[in-house]
Amino acid sequence: MLRRSHKKFRGGCLECKRRHVKCDGRRPVCLLCTMSERDCSYASQTPSEKVSPSGSSSHEQSASPGDSHSEGGFTLAAASFSTPDSSEQSSIQNEQDPTIDDAINLNHMELLVHITLSHDMFNLGHSPNDWPTDFSFALKTGLKEPYLMHVLLAFSARHLAFLHPQRSAFYLHQAMTLQTRAVSLFNAAWTGVDQSNCVAILGFSSILGHHLLADTLAKRDPGGLEGFIAHYTQCVEMHRGIYTIATNAWPLLMATELQPILSLSADFTSRTPRGNHCQRIRELVDSANGLEEEYKEACRLAIQYLQVGFDAVLAEEVPGHRYEMIFSWTMLAPPEFTSLLASKRPEVLVLLAYYSLLLHYGRKMWQVGDAGAYIFEIIVDYLGPEWDHWLEYPREGIARTVD
Repeated sequence: MLRRSHKKFRGGCLECKRRHVKCDGRRPVCLLCTMSERDCSYASQTPSEKVSPSGSSSHEQSASPGDSHSEGGFTLAAASFSTPDSSEQSSIQNEQDPTIDDAINLNHMELLVHITLSHDMFNLGHSPNDWPTDFSFALKTGLKEPYLMHVLLAFSARHLAFLHPQRSAFYLHQAMTLQTRAVSLFNAAWTGVDQSNCVAILGFSSILGHHLLADTLAKRDPGGLEGFIAHYTQCVEMHRGIYTIATNAWPLLMATELQPILSLSADFTSRTPRGNHCQRIRELVDSANGLEEEYKEACRLAIQYLQVGFDAVLAEEVPGHRYEMIFSWTMLAPPEFTSLLASKRPEVLVLLAYYSLLLHYGRKMWQVGDAGAYIFEIIVDYLGPEWDHWLEYPREGIARTVD
């Protein structure tokens, strides 16, 4: 049986309900509508109260075509999904925890030092040989744009929470606080993307994306697949916002110091797939009954990127590209694919199981760990034995590589 009972959140906006995705219920504009540039409204609102992603009522707007706010606004109080349990709060109180309004404190210095010494914070799609240069550039940019510095420190705290489980509650609290502050500073500074801020905005969005993915893959909700899909689809929507920022600012970014890095990344994601590891899931999508052609095309594109990821992992490429698709696949997935995932279409869950194998290959990455094996198991449990044939390849791959 594919459907399982679960509690529904009935305070979501009309657009999220139409698209069958989990809404955070934030007003006047929910997070997903902000990131996906859609009009946001609630059943309790009158038509004149309809709000756009920029946060203004529809009758208040008179924006010109080139005046869009959609490239970068993050209207969320805390973008991270990881927060300390209530039972852990007492341990936080025993640590030094100055307010976020302090200009500097020793906790911040610890996080900054950790960034300078740790070369594996961004190991999903990062070459260790480039770290000293990249960090120096990010640090200089962060000194000019406080939101970038805060999101860097937040991710540093998130990494320390992984490295020091005995103090994880304290570091997760720091990560959440700094990330919230970063988002607030970003929203306050937002005026649009131009040559002066495109690097800082892309850096902020990318680091936030890495943080959200790490939090999502670490989730182990009692709800099994239901809970994971809710978190993962929200993460995908956020990553799509990052992709929108990058594509809209691409000409500007190509005139900056980031040009070599971005060109290499673009070359990687535009590769022609070489292997046939995804052949069976491709056959499943092509033969799916009741799946419209536009949705099949979305799945085929997701499969294409996934095959590029398998090609890089199995060819044992340099670290800069070997696991890059673990991060990029979440960002490049088409909107139609996300909609199918939110509705838990069986063929798309099988495709997600293939992604879980890619995750499993990267299990030594701190952001990933045992997420691949965990996601595969909850998919198997949800779909049942009638789908075992289609899950054979990822099952064998995970079984072969158990440590």
